Amino acid sequence: MTVGVIVPVYAAIGEARYLAQALDGVLEQQPPPDRVIVVDDGSPMPVRLAGAQASRCQLVRRERRAGPGPARDTALALLETEFVACADADDVWLKDKLATQLRALERERGAALCFGAAMIIGPDGEPTGERWRTFDPGPLTSSVLGPVLFEHNPIPTSSVLARRTALLAAGGFAGPPQCEDWALWLRLLERGEQFVFAPEARVAYRRHSGSVTANVAALAEAAMAVHEAHRGLVDEQTYRRVRAADLTALARGRVRQRHYAAARAGLRAAAALQPPGARDRALRAALSVPGLRALLGRRHPY
Repeated sequence: MTVGVIVPVYAAIGEARYLAQALDGVLEQQPPPDRVIVVDDGSPMPVRLAGAQASRCQLVRRERRAGPGPARDTALALLETEFVACADADDVWLKDKLATQLRALERERGAALCFGAAMIIGPDGEPTGERWRTFDPGPLTSSVLGPVLFEHNPIPTSSVLARRTALLAAGGFAGPPQCEDWALWLRLLERGEQFVFAPEARVAYRRHSGSVTANVAALAEAAMAVHEAHRGLVDEQTYRRVRAADLTALARGRVRQRHYAAARAGLRAAAALQPPGARDRALRAALSVPGLRALLGRRHPY
């Protein structure tokens, strides 16, 4: 059971300061991965590895930044291992993460992908208290995972270990920027692939202002693209509810950008699909008051 690990990094958004810690978490696994490819996604100053990390990792540079999806595909094309693991440059694999997943996929030979649980940490490495959705350990049926995975992405990318052939058959990591991984999980599900949840396979998932998920508006637009592409997975009522949530999230992103007219339009469109809650009604009212709306959108996105 050979394992290749893909680590994309773009130094200009702060990921590089966590890269050494991320690679330590990967290289200290027992058994260690067979191959680790670090992809420098066109960083203004090329990424450099040092010491044991330089000798045990292959560093590949893309001359132009294209985002995590294309960066992962660059490494995927170079791998011939049976399994492929994802490890983002600002996250950390915890002890026994890889061994736990290899055992899970040995038991479930028909499964294409195993994912684990995330402990959410801040820039300082301390837990934030945020909790992500989890599942019962073991194989997950499409009826259990499908509706949840359509609505939002509960799979920490850095926790994923997948069969390389399944990733290639599903088209790799192509997809809307910021949601390439989520789009891939949905394509695998649509192909009838089986997923396994291993809660003991844990990663520290880092929230920080340089993260690609910190741009609220861009993330909402990407989520809308994912939902449009895969709306056949759910019924019309679920789609309308999720669409309304996307429009509301996009409106909140527009508030952060100080695009108040666009924010109000998004909230109106959301209300036409799903009756708004008290919080969204209050936001819509606040957007009509110039002095009050200037105070909105200043909190940290997380």
